[in-house]
Amino acid sequence: MGMISDIDLGTLKRATLLHALPEEALQALVAEAAIRRVEKDVVLFRHGDPAHHFYAILDGWVKISRDGAAGEEAVLGIFGRGETFAEAAMFMGGGYPASATTIEPSRVCRFSRKTFMNLGMEQPEICFTMLGTISRHLHQMVAEVEQLKTRNGEQRLANFLAGLCGKTSGPCEISLPYDKGLVAARLGMRPESLSRHLANLSGLGVRSNGHTVSIASVERLLEFSEVAPLRRERSA
Repeated sequence: MGMISDIDLGTLKRATLLHALPEEALQALVAEAAIRRVEKDVVLFRHGDPAHHFYAILDGWVKISRDGAAGEEAVLGIFGRGETFAEAAMFMGGGYPASATTIEPSRVCRFSRKTFMNLGMEQPEICFTMLGTISRHLHQMVAEVEQLKTRNGEQRLANFLAGLCGKTSGPCEISLPYDKGLVAARLGMRPESLSRHLANLSGLGVRSNGHTVSIASVERLLEFSEVAPLRRERSA
C-alpha cells in the first residue's frame, strides 16, 4: 500500500472495529490494505459480489443500499469518516448482502478478509473485537427500526438534526452532511415529505436555508423527538 499518513492512521485508530486492536495487529492489517480515492457515484461492491474485503472511510460518505422488487432503492445505512462497513459480510463469507456506493468524492481504505482472518487465528481477541462491532451495528439498526415504527417523520427528522449538533442543549447551526434526497431516504420518507417536515419544525425554532439548518434549542428538539406521537397528538 505504501506509507500511510499519520492523519489517516489516526482516523483508522478511531474506527470502532480497529481502535481496540493491538498496535502490532493494526500495523499488520494496514500494511496489506489499499487506499482508494474515488469520485461520487462509484460502486465499491454490488449485492452478491464475493465478500473478500471490508472498508474504512478516511474522507467522504458511502451509502449501503439494496434494490427492492419494484426497482426502488432502499438505503440501509450511510457511513462517514472514521466508520467501517461490510465487516459482518466479510466475517461470514459468501456475498455482500447489499451494495456500497460513494455519495461524494471519497477516500476509502480496503482491508483484506484473508489478512484479518489470519490475524484472528493468531490473536483470537481480534474476533471478539469484531463481534463487538457487529453487535453495535445491530443495536444501531434495531434503534433505527424502532424509530421508524414508533416515531413520526417530524420526530425522526428532529432526532437526526439534533444528532448532527454534537451537543444536547443550546442553539446550533449545522450543514446537512449529504443531499436532502439521501437524508429523506435515510429517514424513511420521500423528499417532498422532508421539506414539509422541515417547515413544520419551524415552531420549534428550526430554520432551513439550502443545506444549512439553524436550531434555536437542541434540548427542545431532542425532547420533541422522544415524545410518543399519540400523546403529542392528544395534547395538541
